[in-house]
Amino acid sequence: MGAAGLIACTEVGSPGDGAAAAAALAVALAQENDGRCVVLAEAGAPARRRPTLLSSASARAAEDRLEDRDLGPAAARGRVCWVGLAVEDGWLKRLREICEAVADGLVVAHLPAEAWRRAIDDASLHAAGAMLRADPREDRPLVALAVADLLGRGVAVRVATRPLGLVGGRRALAGLDPGGPATGRGARIARALSGVGRSGASRRAEAGQALPLVLGAALATIFVALGLAALGGAVTATERDQRTADLAAISAARSMRDDLPRLTAPTRLPSGAPNPAHIDRGEYLSRAASAARDAARHNGLAPARVEVDFPDAESSVPVRARVELAAGDGPRSRHLWAEAEASPLAGAGAPAATASGDGYSGPLAYRQGKPMRPDVAAAFDDLARAAAGDGIALVISSAYRSDAEQARLFAQNPDPRWVAPPGTSLHRCGTELDLGPPAAYGWLAANAGRFGLTKRYGWEPWHFGFTRGPAPCSASGDAGDGAATPSGVPAFVPSRYREAVARAASRWDVSAALLAAQLQAESGFDPGAVSPAGAQGIAQFMPATAAAYGLRDPFDPVAAIDAQGRLMSELVSRFGSVPLALAAYNAGPGAVAACDCVPPYPETQAYVARILALMGGAGEMVAPLEVRLVA
Repeated sequence: MGAAGLIACTEVGSPGDGAAAAAALAVALAQENDGRCVVLAEAGAPARRRPTLLSSASARAAEDRLEDRDLGPAAARGRVCWVGLAVEDGWLKRLREICEAVADGLVVAHLPAEAWRRAIDDASLHAAGAMLRADPREDRPLVALAVADLLGRGVAVRVATRPLGLVGGRRALAGLDPGGPATGRGARIARALSGVGRSGASRRAEAGQALPLVLGAALATIFVALGLAALGGAVTATERDQRTADLAAISAARSMRDDLPRLTAPTRLPSGAPNPAHIDRGEYLSRAASAARDAARHNGLAPARVEVDFPDAESSVPVRARVELAAGDGPRSRHLWAEAEASPLAGAGAPAATASGDGYSGPLAYRQGKPMRPDVAAAFDDLARAAAGDGIALVISSAYRSDAEQARLFAQNPDPRWVAPPGTSLHRCGTELDLGPPAAYGWLAANAGRFGLTKRYGWEPWHFGFTRGPAPCSASGDAGDGAATPSGVPAFVPSRYREAVARAASRWDVSAALLAAQLQAESGFDPGAVSPAGAQGIAQFMPATAAAYGLRDPFDPVAAIDAQGRLMSELVSRFGSVPLALAAYNAGPGAVAACDCVPPYPETQAYVARILALMGGAGEMVAPLEVRLVA
């Protein structure tokens, strides 16, 4: 009996919208293959999804076939037929029966990670296509091992990296085009995967073209949790060991990237008390070594064979890990090694320091890269800490939106129940947060009010507005209210310099967190600091640079901070990137312009990494560090 072509979808890390991404792919496939039946099999759906009034004939026919064979619950929704799939005993057999029931169509199955791996491995399912939903900030390509594994099996693969958004996700799950740029992205993935019903040779040829595209877009990801790094049968023991060494080195570098904000955090709080967030270099490196050994052990490698060291351990900010594997017992066993690093991603620009438009027009603070009013940021910090204490990691999906951004969003979906018309959205006031994941909605409803955050609308369990500070879009709100983080200045800035940092950030339109992190890294806020090279003052200006910027006294901290703001504004404008601007501040503009990169000087690399980490610790990771293999 024939079976529908199967495209297995999952998500890596915690983007939280894997089901919506799979639904968008199913809709795009239905549009790409007009008249061909497309079924969306959703594992672990929160509830039965109901049929929609306007649904295609092919979706209704698929619903009838699935219900007749007792393979429901099924529902014709727009262009696709949804079917619930419980991942329990016998689920693989049921998925196979679903594919057989719609032999003339396609089945897009959204599965949790472990089930996804089993579906890929199950020869009877003949999974010929795969889509992986990954957040490029968190799951940036380490190497193309997982993608290479899939392609080696003849499985065409694509990676979806951008969220659909709340409105787009809802539309996709209703079987409708998500709208906006998501439509084009879905169509491109659908065209790449729409031939999964063709011959194996055709699929392999198409898959062979997919790898350069995935690599070129820097989207291939190793999946530790999925176990694809530990291959069996098709690869040799040496290849398995080399991939395990790669994975262990990457795991160590990722641990270093994630712990950098704690390593670079000040050892003491402004009050003089020890900073509990700080870890010393020994603990930082120990945690990275443990991460490497854990990754190796989880992939079947004896811990005794794993040696971990750090080539740049003497640097102020180590970011490189080397893993060596002692030769095993087999006759062909070899000494293997791999090296990975967390390096600055040069293409990230600087965020706006102040809001603009007809709503809120005051200073912006950033949390998880999202802008908001500073007092709202302080309230979110308290809320997030309380949620973490209850085992919940909150995610901000949206915060401040300008009138122009709101207009674009409304044009994509002109339904005032879901998107406020331009000029009326409270998001333009800098007081509104759209929070997730969905599993946190109940906790938020019960607890957010304690922190001054109120659920605005009964039909939007994710939308909370701050009600303890000045009224939304008011003059007092624009001016700030003396919250703990005025003008987005990080808490580690000593009180006597907070106003100078805020003023320089506002005057020169640069991030207060950027200026503060630089001052911490340059001098530790010591206005009398002098470096061996002759740099002077709190911002460590060389005499010639100070003169060029009209700074008569580099030891005057207020004047030096203002000059620093002006210089960083010019560098960010010139190079279009925070990492490149920082590199130019440290190594000189000429060195950066020569390669359009962060120059490969250990001091400059460490300087850029340290400041990005300090910004991340302040809630403003505007330029994530990329974890990658280097050898």
